[in-house]
Amino acid sequence: MADDINRQRVLNFLDAYYGGDTAAAVKCCAEDMLMMVYLPVELFPHLGPQRGRKAVADLMAVLEARYSARRHEVSHLVADRHSAAAIVDVTYTKRADGRVIRLLSGNFFEIRRGLITEIRCFFDTIDWVAQLTGRDLVGPLLREVGSALLPPSRTPPLEPAK
Repeated sequence: MADDINRQRVLNFLDAYYGGDTAAAVKCCAEDMLMMVYLPVELFPHLGPQRGRKAVADLMAVLEARYSARRHEVSHLVADRHSAAAIVDVTYTKRADGRVIRLLSGNFFEIRRGLITEIRCFFDTIDWVAQLTGRDLVGPLLREVGSALLPPSRTPPLEPAK
């Protein structure tokens, strides 16, 4: 029973969050909830660790200002008595240039007394920045550091010291 309630709480939150309904999104969260999006804060200063319902509202305001449309599709969701995890396919349309950005997000929720007390989100940083800028980041990175990124079994053997 709690599993179904927590599952629905997360679905309600995601619908409100990506739908731009701030009042409904914060209503799903505990007053002192923790929100953490794991991306470099140097690139995304608004996504570092935040606390409270106001953090959710503030982040939603940033998203509203930057993106003309936000959509999401939950591809996987599991929930139990105190937690839930979801994989969400997120699509944003940038206001500045109309570029459409599509990302997968891993979301982990802690839930107590029917309210979300913690949200932790993971995105592919390189993919997000590449889509935001419209630039290939992987090619130049591979050219610069090359074999240092390859697994040890694929790294060319070292030349013996002379």
